[in-house]
Amino acid sequence: MYEFSKGVLRSLRRVALAATASGVIAAAGAAQASAPAAINKYTGEIIPNGSVLLVWTGDGCALPVPVGTCSPDSAQDFLAVVDVEPNSTRYGDVIWTAELPRVTLSNILPGGLIANSDAHNDPHHMLSYTSYISGGGDGLQKGRKYTFGGGVISKNVFRYDITSVRNIQKADLVVCGTQPKRSSLTDDFIVMPAPGGDHKIIYTYMGSYGYGAMGTVTEIDPGRNAPTLAGLCTPSVPAVAPLLETVGLLGCVGGTAPEDSAEPGHKGITEYPGCVSANQPRNPTNYTSYPDQRESRKRNQGVFFLGNADAGHESQPHGMGLTYDGKYLATSDYAVPASIGAAAINGALSVFCAKNQNINAGPLGICGSTYGASVRVWETSGVYNLGKTRDSLKEANVYSGNSYIRSVSAVPDGPRHEEVLFHEENEGLMAFGLAHQSHHCSGQKGWENLGDPSYDAAVTKAGVAANDASKVSSSDCKPGDADYVPHDGAFTASMCGGVLYYSPDITIRGDQPNAYGGTGPYWRPVYDVGPCSGVSYFTLSDDDRFLIQPVSGIQSPPSIDPSGSAVFDRDYPRQHSRRVLTVDVRPLLAKGKADTAETRIQCDFPPPDATRPANTSLGTAATRSNRFAGASGKFNVLKHNNEADDCPRIRGAIGQFETGPHGKGLPTTVSSNTDQVGTGYLRLVSVLDNVLNPGTLLNNITDAAGNVLDGSAIRNLLELNVDGLGVLDGLDVAGIILNGQQTGGEPSGDGGTPGSGNLNSLQNLYTHGGPHFTLYDRVGHQRTPSGEGGYLDLRPKVVNGLGLPRDQVEGQPEASGSARFAFIQYFVELQHVPGPGTGSDGDRTICLGKFDRKTGATVLDTSFTDELLGTPCLDFDSKARDGWNWPGARGAKGGAKPHAAAFERDGAALFGPGYYPAKPIDADGSQ
Repeated sequence: MYEFSKGVLRSLRRVALAATASGVIAAAGAAQASAPAAINKYTGEIIPNGSVLLVWTGDGCALPVPVGTCSPDSAQDFLAVVDVEPNSTRYGDVIWTAELPRVTLSNILPGGLIANSDAHNDPHHMLSYTSYISGGGDGLQKGRKYTFGGGVISKNVFRYDITSVRNIQKADLVVCGTQPKRSSLTDDFIVMPAPGGDHKIIYTYMGSYGYGAMGTVTEIDPGRNAPTLAGLCTPSVPAVAPLLETVGLLGCVGGTAPEDSAEPGHKGITEYPGCVSANQPRNPTNYTSYPDQRESRKRNQGVFFLGNADAGHESQPHGMGLTYDGKYLATSDYAVPASIGAAAINGALSVFCAKNQNINAGPLGICGSTYGASVRVWETSGVYNLGKTRDSLKEANVYSGNSYIRSVSAVPDGPRHEEVLFHEENEGLMAFGLAHQSHHCSGQKGWENLGDPSYDAAVTKAGVAANDASKVSSSDCKPGDADYVPHDGAFTASMCGGVLYYSPDITIRGDQPNAYGGTGPYWRPVYDVGPCSGVSYFTLSDDDRFLIQPVSGIQSPPSIDPSGSAVFDRDYPRQHSRRVLTVDVRPLLAKGKADTAETRIQCDFPPPDATRPANTSLGTAATRSNRFAGASGKFNVLKHNNEADDCPRIRGAIGQFETGPHGKGLPTTVSSNTDQVGTGYLRLVSVLDNVLNPGTLLNNITDAAGNVLDGSAIRNLLELNVDGLGVLDGLDVAGIILNGQQTGGEPSGDGGTPGSGNLNSLQNLYTHGGPHFTLYDRVGHQRTPSGEGGYLDLRPKVVNGLGLPRDQVEGQPEASGSARFAFIQYFVELQHVPGPGTGSDGDRTICLGKFDRKTGATVLDTSFTDELLGTPCLDFDSKARDGWNWPGARGAKGGAKPHAAAFERDGAALFGPGYYPAKPIDADGSQ
């Protein structure tokens, strides 16, 4: 028998308060009219417009009928609404779900044309950073707010009315997967610039119609509804062309003009192909001092692009962003879709591929590159015409083969010699990010560096004081002034290669020279994690100072994956430990355009080292002088770059960082939660039976000698102080406290103990997943009794009817208080196709992190706990969800797979990056 701790009693009180406030305790399974309001746990009063997290979610069932057991009647995808108002009694609870419409013959895959639109979409990305508010001239109701989301495998696109975030109803089907003519694999979404209140929606498709090579950027009217007839989607007839007619050895021969035919199924869709003969090397050697000159890196070895050397031909757009002034749209190339669906066999072929790097193995070119290494920039038109979807982009006329492309630029491959070619540094540009502010002024609050270009001095006590005292704002300088520093740079990350890259000026035309002797934007490697480490979908803070970088790990230790563990800790301890990093990118942005030999970015790969595996010094001890003696000094002690002054600095982490809390060299440990394999945390007030019960046997947990550990041994190994759980429950109020002892993501232990934030859950390790999607909270949160937090008002200035550019943070100083972000631990499974799948899943949890806006110190929000398990983070796939009755439309349909999310609240207008709509609705969220 166990005694309830204070935390358990608080949880019970939370539930009781919520039930009392709603006026009714509903019986299990009873229908709800809408989600409950946020009730202040201190006062019992309603919190007006409490913030929520909208989570775009797939059904957890893997295999389709008739192969498996996923019935079309019970495997629905959905949008979940989570209460994320920190003072709410329901903080961390799923409070509502909204379903999808069922239309037949909508999906291309899985199962041919038999799938319905509400199942097996594998929900992927959505309008996360922004939302869409109708101006009334787009076929939607004026003033109402919407978000859009896509199915990565179905090609379907959906629209939800989110005007009332606690009463979201069934979505509309905007595009059926059978209606694009050239495209597949739905990815990023963005609202396009235009005067007035109405705007187009643009999103990326990563591949061609049949999930092969050559993706598109696709434009639709936000009010489009997918044409149907008698409940069936009206398809368009796909363009049928041999593979090499459009890409590969013959170059971009055809299919590069936008496709906007008015066929019944296709009307209202424009697909802009990204393929172009750009004469840009796919592995540029002049953007790094340590280029990989091997013959196998000069030309593509994969079947889809066999022998290709021009990055322009390999169009696989995934990540996407708009520049702060709305003039340019940029996309990053990730992978050929068909190869992703079969990626799970890579491990089995890795030994063969290592010995046969110049041989294309198998039908999908597994040994070669099926991944992208380039970024494309498009020019926006800034116009809106209802019904005309070849509208938002204009011709740049830089390349004769595709007039819409302004530039193609590839990121460099570095000194690492990987046995598997797609583990090379530049392979698979998953994420893309652009600065949100137009500039900063030298010495501006938040940007004062005390003369230290690395910004280490800025986060010391003296540096924080100097920034607090600064009276300089972004309005104190203008273009042309010596102290005006433009933010024209961009970030991208290679998920397969494991490197974060930076370009200081994304606006350069593809035919203009850059500071490193090439043409178009140049890219420099700024942080190398290592091979196949899953450097995934990052987010940039609205003030441009910090980048939140998830590292999903992908590789697993030998006790779990003997065949694929060779690189798990190859270059340094905890190399593939699942973690989320807070990266101080001010040293990079402070260089401005960095467009001369004297000012260009110096940060580069870690130098080569022929005495070490893979010819790299990655992970060896850093040699530069340590200018910072503050709380996060344990970071930046190993080489992840060449240690130039303009290299970014790590200021905080959630998860087991490579150096641990007490110095470098600590081994990776598994999370202490062994009861729910899908949850990576042990809540401080919980008692997990099979950790505490010596009779519980977990067959796949072993010690270093390979001995199987039972529950008793696991408890001893992790040094769990059961009797002390109530004492450790002292983290109170609205979550975490930022101080010198709680800044490393491991505030209370060495990685396996309660409260550590250890993300190495068994399910993450088994499924080769981890943190993948991150999102900065632009909505803000309710103030706590201690005064922490508060709504961040980031209104744009209105210029000529457009809200651009957003030059400064209004409502509170640029560098004060804390900010928070969400991260989700799920990539893409795709086993329901059916097929081998991606080989990277995750434990399907949603977590919140917080960081100090002055120093970047970061911790897991341990007060954001699962309503069923009591553990930090919200687990959509635990056993407890199997029979749980989800509120709203979903009901009792089992576990789920969350991929993307959006912070929202009623009345808040989210701009992205700060422009649209021109006339915000209650921009400060105060009503």
